[in-house]
Amino acid sequence: MHVLVSFDIVPVESLVPQAAFGFSPASERVVRYALETFGGDENLQVTAIHLSADTINIEENMGAVEIRSLADELGVSVEVSIESVTDITSMSQVKERIRETVQAEGIDTVVMGYAENTFADASFADSTARKLLEEESVPVVLVP
Repeated sequence: MHVLVSFDIVPVESLVPQAAFGFSPASERVVRYALETFGGDENLQVTAIHLSADTINIEENMGAVEIRSLADELGVSVEVSIESVTDITSMSQVKERIRETVQAEGIDTVVMGYAENTFADASFADSTARKLLEEESVPVVLVP
């Protein structure tokens, strides 16, 4: 099973730089749902995608660490890869990158959170979920 999740990294406290950031609450719910739902698959792969304005991405490492930490907490074995979306000038380009990732990586299911003003809201709003369902035949799960 290969699952695509979207995530945001946000400031959580004012400590040392890396410890001061973590998953947004919506992103943690998405990853937790994906791991709890699909964690029984011994070949579980999670590709996590996020939007970043930076070309050097501390978020990539942090995202992988956060996912592995949550998987360990849940007793789930998972292979994690991170896809950073950078150099994007419009939301239609973000949507296209997500669709390309679904095709290129052989994604079986997309799991995403939905809350206003999040990466998932911006990237999957309007027609992206519909396009994935219609054009790729990939289930899309919305996690509140």
